[in-house]
Amino acid sequence: MDTYIYLLLAFFLSIFWIIIYYYKVDLRKKMIKTGIIGGFLGFIAEYWYLKDYWRPPTILGNAVISVEDFLVGFFLFGISISIYNFVFKKQDSKDKSDKSRKTHFFVFFIIGILAMIILPSYGYNSMFVSPALFLLFTIIIVIIRKDLFYKALYSGILLLTIVAPIYILLFVIISPNYWQNYWLLSNTKYDITLFGKIPCIEIIWYFSWGSFCGVCYSFYSGTKPISYKAL
Repeated sequence: MDTYIYLLLAFFLSIFWIIIYYYKVDLRKKMIKTGIIGGFLGFIAEYWYLKDYWRPPTILGNAVISVEDFLVGFFLFGISISIYNFVFKKQDSKDKSDKSRKTHFFVFFIIGILAMIILPSYGYNSMFVSPALFLLFTIIIVIIRKDLFYKALYSGILLLTIVAPIYILLFVIISPNYWQNYWLLSNTKYDITLFGKIPCIEIIWYFSWGSFCGVCYSFYSGTKPISYKAL
């Protein structure tokens, strides 16, 4: 059963993705485009995570970059970038006072890649480096665009409300020994878990990712979420 746990994670995320996609017509193109980016980023991230964080079984083999990485990245990116607008019934609107900041994202990408290459070589686990980067970039975005503070905060919280029940189902009920078997930090000083089964770093990762991804599009494109009535 463990072989299909990662795939089940993608499946459950897809349910929420489909719900948002169905009801939010204005978000459909953005969810697909950003989802494809997220899928390929999932491949890239897994290159580091497989080295020092976990060695999960997949449908393509044990501890290999697999189709699940793309699927989880695709659905997770699409959900994270749209969940705030979906829940609070917002729509992105171009504001003349806010310019697009594509250069910032190029800098973020370069810093992120360099950090993931350099810091793990000095003993910093890649799964700790990545949420630290997400939080750093989110703080920079919010400093520049103070109006995005609540969107960042609520996006992180909303993503957790989606992921938490999925994790409880998968790792507390269906496969309670999953992390003990495939988590490289098991039985180390970083072995801090919720319900005795779910690594706390997973919760931190999802919140930091949700916060960062939740404001990416607004910051990148120079838009802000506006209520439908205000349009």
